[in-house]
Amino acid sequence: MNKGTKLVIVTISFLIIGMSLTTITAENTIDSGPAFEIGLATAIGNGLAGQGLTITVKNVGDMTVHNVTLTDLGIDGKVLYNNRITEWHRDIEPGHTLYDEPNSLFFGLGMFTATMTVTCDEEITETGTGNGIMFGPLIFVP
Repeated sequence: MNKGTKLVIVTISFLIIGMSLTTITAENTIDSGPAFEIGLATAIGNGLAGQGLTITVKNVGDMTVHNVTLTDLGIDGKVLYNNRITEWHRDIEPGHTLYDEPNSLFFGLGMFTATMTVTCDEEITETGTGNGIMFGPLIFVP
């Protein structure tokens, strides 16, 4: 074999070996994790007897969230309420929504805006808002 033929064989061998090696990419293999969409939902309800304000927490991520907790509820408007930590201790699968009430009593008059902060065991914290109307203990969220 001459020198040129050896060089071609060695070059082809390196190309074949190089193509057979696994290519490493910078692709993210970690799941994006859970994420929340938070809002209000209710028909007319009684803020003194419960069932007055319903908070919706939807898991829009791709992992289950555990022990969902309402850590803060603030209401702007002419509303009296007693805010307490609300621990639902429920898991929310991806794509599912939790509908539940805060552990509070409400009484007011007129329009209000609720700001809710929700956390879970996966250390995700999200804040959402919702609007409604209150007439005494009656709450309506459109």
